[in-house]
Amino acid sequence: MKAAIYKVNPLGWATCKWLKHFWKGCLGTKLNGFSIRKIPSPKLPGPEWVCIRTRLGGICGSDAGMVMQKQPPDTLLQAYSSQPMGMGHENVGEVLLVGDNVDESWVGKRVIVEPTLACKQRGLDPVCPRCAEGNFSSCQHFSADEPGPYGLPPGLSIGYNSMTGGSWGEYFVAHVSQLFEVPDHVSDEEAVMVDPFACSAHGVFSTNLENVERVLVYGGGGIIGLGVIASLRASGFTGTIDAYDRGWSMKPHIRTMGADELLVDPGNKAEKYDMFAVRTGATVQRVRFGNRTLTGGYDVVFDCVGTGDSFTDCLKLCRGEGQVTVLGTLQVGRVGLTSLWFREITARGVYGRGIESHDGIDTPTYKVVLDWIANGTISVKDLVTHHFRLDQLHEALVKSTEKARHGIIKAVFDFRPKD
Repeated sequence: MKAAIYKVNPLGWATCKWLKHFWKGCLGTKLNGFSIRKIPSPKLPGPEWVCIRTRLGGICGSDAGMVMQKQPPDTLLQAYSSQPMGMGHENVGEVLLVGDNVDESWVGKRVIVEPTLACKQRGLDPVCPRCAEGNFSSCQHFSADEPGPYGLPPGLSIGYNSMTGGSWGEYFVAHVSQLFEVPDHVSDEEAVMVDPFACSAHGVFSTNLENVERVLVYGGGGIIGLGVIASLRASGFTGTIDAYDRGWSMKPHIRTMGADELLVDPGNKAEKYDMFAVRTGATVQRVRFGNRTLTGGYDVVFDCVGTGDSFTDCLKLCRGEGQVTVLGTLQVGRVGLTSLWFREITARGVYGRGIESHDGIDTPTYKVVLDWIANGTISVKDLVTHHFRLDQLHEALVKSTEKARHGIIKAVFDFRPKD
């Protein structure tokens, strides 16, 4: 099979760190450890596993960011991944082959795969305390310190380890517990949106929205931001939702998902804080060197960008004793923490998915979002804007890191037969 494989070459990585300023495309090449390879299809690790033929593989910003050197060379995530890794975790595909302990009725079904490789998928018994609570995205065994009977290597999910393959390849393997059947009336393009929207929904379910009246979605024009807006409304939030982003291009989608107002970056820090003050009735506090903060602000702020600057802004735009939920993949950066302690703000990082208490029932986040899409509670029909074939890998990665320039909302690798 053909697949996108990533294996860091330290010397090549360092070379590309310099060369990318002159030729950005170098990051998607073998020099940076990234290539399309023809390799054997992954074997089933055990009798509870299945093989999936990929239909669509979503291009996640975190995946593209890793290849495009958005993570520092000493990132702690190295402990929770193994190389060479078959990239890609957002997916929709067909079950091709099942293990001896899997019902054969799965064969031929169209599915999405919740990619997390936690205790259950590793065959560990008993499971760790986090998995027992349903918080499997915080599993204590991603590093494979206890490899389990299947011998899975380190890797927090499919697409981040060297055994399962990923959805940027023609085939990958998954544990049967990870499968969710896609209803016939839900398209592949809608189904592949379940994963990013499930990450957003997990952030919403992880946030205390009791007595919350006003929410800001910082980075509301990206996929995670759109998912937060949609999940707030789908889960019953009736308060005010403001979305902040750098341009107007996403305004129709932001409105469709349920936001009340799109606040566009004016390009000037002073004007930006004045804009938020007018919108919330807060007061702008001005200090030296152009620094700004608010007295007052939003009850809850969702950081869907994941930079030091965005997290600092979110803390400043949150009212005293409010909440900041970080969904963006925050990396190394300078962060101003004064607002965090001075205004006693609760900041929470959120990763992946889990088991949510929804309508009084404990339900996997994937099923909650798939049901919302299937029954029309939220619409994602127009969000997949770009399809690439695997041999367009370099172009896809470069364009996916310049989404605004190329008009990309969500891009996917398309493995379906050509008409």
